[in-house]
Amino acid sequence: MMFRLLITLYFTMGIFSYAYGYSDYDVDGVEDSIDKCPNTPFDVLVDENGCGEDVEYKGSLTILTGTISTIDSNNNNLTHAQIFMNYRYYDWDISLLTFSRLETITSKAPNTFYISTGYNYNFSDNIQSKISLGTKQASRQNDYYITLDMDYNIDEKQNLFLFYGYTIAENSSVSIYNNFSSLSVGTGRIVASYWYSSLSYDFSGASLSSNSDYKSLRWSNTFALSSSYYLLLNYSYGLSSGASDHTIGIQFGVKFE
Repeated sequence: MMFRLLITLYFTMGIFSYAYGYSDYDVDGVEDSIDKCPNTPFDVLVDENGCGEDVEYKGSLTILTGTISTIDSNNNNLTHAQIFMNYRYYDWDISLLTFSRLETITSKAPNTFYISTGYNYNFSDNIQSKISLGTKQASRQNDYYITLDMDYNIDEKQNLFLFYGYTIAENSSVSIYNNFSSLSVGTGRIVASYWYSSLSYDFSGASLSSNSDYKSLRWSNTFALSSSYYLLLNYSYGLSSGASDHTIGIQFGVKFE
């Protein structure tokens, strides 16, 4: 069960890499995905980063908090609380993700956390990518991973995305873990100005020889409550014994510029 939850969290880490297709909230001619100053007044001239000449860019901080719950007919159901933070400065960013069993969150620190740093590439107006290096630190066993996100905007509303990760698993004192690959491929669409919805197929190899590979279908929805506040709703349907039958995630996010 813990492995299934870790994989679900693993796939949610890159959600902001393809959260929207083309959009320009402040109508300054610079797409929101590369706009470093997204709330520029309409009458201000901006540079290629979307910032006015007199504006000093200090980066952006995104914080997400919420819960992920698994429902499985053969195992105990679990609910975990999570906190995700990402700081981006121009094309570089650093992310931190922690999660804990909901019933123990007030009594001890999170038992697992991920930390990674990545570089964002903008090959054109339609193609963006990100490569990241990171580590997962847990009480009994640590991992190190590299991930690649690719995002292709078909038009102003539809996009295709691909996530690939390779994890080097460290053995613990009680288990021998396998290195494994993870993959997510899907498509998303801007349903309304405030609503982005996507469907994806998620796969991950098993870190333990006794476990089955993780396979699931995921439906993700991002709602822009304003230019700074987000609501994320995710549902995954398990396609293998290595995945929970159902996984539901609810996160609330805020972005500081």
